[in-house]
Formats: sequence, structure tokens, C-alpha cells
Amino acid sequence: MLLGAGSVVLALVEPQHQGVPSGFIVSTIGVTAIATGVQAVRRARWGSAVSRTFGRVGAILGAGGSALMLYALLAYGLTTLGVQLPALSLPALSSISEPAPPDIAADAEEEVSTEPDTAAAAPVPAAEPTIDEVPALTVEGERNVLTQSAGTLSYVMRQHFPTGLYPTELVVMQQPSGLALTDGTGLAPLPEGTEVLYSVAADRTAWSVTLVGAQHGSVVTYSSAVGTVQVG
Repeated sequence: MLLGAGSVVLALVEPQHQGVPSGFIVSTIGVTAIATGVQAVRRARWGSAVSRTFGRVGAILGAGGSALMLYALLAYGLTTLGVQLPALSLPALSSISEPAPPDIAADAEEEVSTEPDTAAAAPVPAAEPTIDEVPALTVEGERNVLTQSAGTLSYVMRQHFPTGLYPTELVVMQQPSGLALTDGTGLAPLPEGTEVLYSVAADRTAWSVTLVGAQHGSVVTYSSAVGTVQVG
């Protein structure tokens, strides 16, 4: 019975991310519980009723735990093919702590929160412009800020979607200029007027983005399949 209960506990701690299985735990502890439970029932057939009850309960729990493990294995396998089955397990500790925003996102939020006050106090450009309000960029300067934006986007996307299943679309924010998810979650700042071309694979396991500068038409491209930022 203890082995059967252990198999159910193991099945319920299999990792998931946002309700989608991100891993699996497969163990033979459930099979062992079934075997020992059946053996206990056979040996106590003409003996103690308590022993027979413990044996039956252990076999049932072992079967249930093994079934949950097989479901998690199947669900994780289908996730790689783009089919999402709901996770029956409890979220792992890493999934609970993961949504904490990285330092880059925190810095971007600070710029967003302080920028309206600066604009209200002085209508002229700020003394230390951020990446989304750079006046009169040179060609090299435009390429640098676009490269920084693409690098920031790639880092934040890996943090938000560690198992793949990338979003099918992104939203271009205007004030301040930047890229965000459809629910408003900020991803990366952008120079004002930047043209964004975002695409995702059919199975949502890869994505790419092309940033075109508004002042000089500089082109910066990033693809998760390649893993490097390309300029020009």
C-alpha cells in the first residue's frame, strides 16, 4: 500500500509549465505495488482480512500511479508535435518560481514608469534618452539599438517559453515603443517607428523576427533556429 501511494505522489509532482507538461517521471514503483499487492492477497486468502485489504488498496494505487505516469509521458510526447494535453500533475517548483521577471524586463518597466513623468515635466527630449527615444541616430547607431532589441527579445522569449510553443503573434506597443505579448506582457523595447516582421513555425517550436529601422532602414534579423542576431 505504501508503494502504491508513493507511485501516486511521484505522478503528481511531474513538471508542467502554464498547464502544459514540460517533463515526465516514469518509475516501476507502481508495478511493484501491483505485484506485491496481488501476492499479499493470495497469501492472506484464508487469513487476515486486513492484509487482503491492504494488498488490494496497494494494487489499486499502484495501477492509478502507473496510469498517471503513462499519461504524462504521452502528453509530453505530443507536446513536441504541437498537441497540448492538459497536465494532471501539480506544477513543479521551477514552474512556480519561473514567472519572476528577469533584470532586463525589470529595467524596461522602470523606464516605462518613469518616462511619463519626464515627458510631463519637460516636453523636450530627456537628457539621457532610452532605447525607444533616440534622436537623429546614425546608421551604425541604429544598427546597434536594433541589435540590442533583438538580443533582449531572444533572451526574454527563452525565459517565458523554455519548452517552446512560442506565441503566434506579438503586439507592437506605441508609448513607450516596444514588443509585448497579446496579454500586455512586455518583451523588449524598440526604437520609435521600427517595422517588425514576426513569424513562427507551424508547430510553434521556432520563431524569427526582422526589425527594420525607421531612420536609415537598417535590417536586423534573429531566428531561434540559428540562435544568432544577423545585421543587414
